[in-house]
Amino acid sequence: MPVPGPGRPRDAQVDRKALRAALALYAELGWAKFTLDAVARRAGIGKAALYRRWPSREKLIADAIESALVVPSFDIDTGTLRQDLRELIGSMLAHYLGPYGLAGLRLHVEARAYPELFSPVTGVIRKSRVLEARQMIRRAIARGELGPEASPTLILDTLLGAVLQHVLATPEELREDMRAQAPAYADRLIDFVLTAATTLYPPD
Repeated sequence: MPVPGPGRPRDAQVDRKALRAALALYAELGWAKFTLDAVARRAGIGKAALYRRWPSREKLIADAIESALVVPSFDIDTGTLRQDLRELIGSMLAHYLGPYGLAGLRLHVEARAYPELFSPVTGVIRKSRVLEARQMIRRAIARGELGPEASPTLILDTLLGAVLQHVLATPEELREDMRAQAPAYADRLIDFVLTAATTLYPPD
């Protein structure tokens, strides 16, 4: 986040407007067309105020991403694999269908095009989420819900890949329907994957 300097205290409302506008523009235009001037116009704030806070577009996008996309760990442990996965998928769908979902999707793609800028933050997000999700499967194995040979990677690739495909393949005009049907979709997906997983890896 921007560091206050000498003089009058920073206006938190201006900061919030700038960060929201930065994420919205990044989601729409991508990094190649992202400029501080465009952010100032979108936020409805003076360019001088924006440049005092963020002298470079790299600093602004880094702060915007940190403010909205780097969230605390979801730390899901309900006691059953089914409910853990329901919570996980619900969290994913809420993110993808929320105000910063498109920015998050673009970030993971552009981390490959601009690794020096985006890879550090996407690496943190990916590593923490992957490790936590795999731990869910390991706990299920320890509880006897899955056999000891169960593959956390295969199970999660199937589940999380399906969620991402569902979001990307749904037309914009159907997003409200998708949001309303998200819990039912999650239950059907979990039923499908756990049926396959317990068939392949039956509990002892």
